[in-house]
Amino acid sequence: MDTTTAHTSVDELTAAIRTRLGPETHWRLHTHPDGNAVELIPDTPPPGDVVLAAITGDTRVGAVVSYARARAAELHAPLRLVHVWTGHCWEIDAYRMGPETPAQADLMLATAMREGLTPTETAATERQILHDDDAGAALRALADHAALLVVGAAAGPVGDTTGSLIGHTACPLALVT
Repeated sequence: MDTTTAHTSVDELTAAIRTRLGPETHWRLHTHPDGNAVELIPDTPPPGDVVLAAITGDTRVGAVVSYARARAAELHAPLRLVHVWTGHCWEIDAYRMGPETPAQADLMLATAMREGLTPTETAATERQILHDDDAGAALRALADHAALLVVGAAAGPVGDTTGSLIGHTACPLALVT
């Protein structure tokens, strides 16, 4: 099976995670090639029962929602789509990226739900917007009460926010390519 996407391969992502964790880690890595994801699993049990899907304005929204939905079903856990609104957006070639207002962030979450979930799943799924200048810190705080945190992996393969999560969440962390 080809595990390469337009961004990064699962093998590249696994190698980057291992480098960040170092040799003396208590985290186990589990690769899910069907879902194009790598899960980091701590030795301690997860502190909560909700699966969190971190939604951003990038192209991996569908993959993050799909993976989180499947894992929530496997874990018999509720699903919550979350977005950390920093109050900043960025421009690429004169296109504004990211939601500029909390209302746009809410619309982004509603769109992700409508496009990635069935109507029954949508009715059972929560959505949450946090306002924080540090998306990584906000997601780490949410992870203190979760069964799993699912995020999109950066093209690098590990960006600033995902890098700040690796090895620093209370629950397992899934990086989806």
